[in-house]
Amino acid sequence: MEFNTEILRWFLLLASAPIWLPFLKALLDDFNSTLAEDGGIFGRTPSRAERERILSEKAKQPDVLISEPWTRRGERPANSNSATRGAAGGGTDRPAPRKRSGFR
Repeated sequence: MEFNTEILRWFLLLASAPIWLPFLKALLDDFNSTLAEDGGIFGRTPSRAERERILSEKAKQPDVLISEPWTRRGERPANSNSATRGAAGGGTDRPAPRKRSGFR
């Protein structure tokens, strides 16, 4: 008796759908919202009023691309205010934290 691997592949694909289907749906929703002002992935080009409404809705949403510096435990985040405070005499005279070398 020969075992058909094609049936097994399709079964595994369908059985794993609860894992990859939500991911695929979230990815498509993200692409569609990103391209909404151009009509989405498969949509038509919006009119001027619809485009202004879409842009105003996007302006209300918080920015998701925020850059924050990485700090280690016990370090302070380096920003422009802490550097100027130390130079002006309002800060403390602590030594700079040592940089670790190597991997953890």
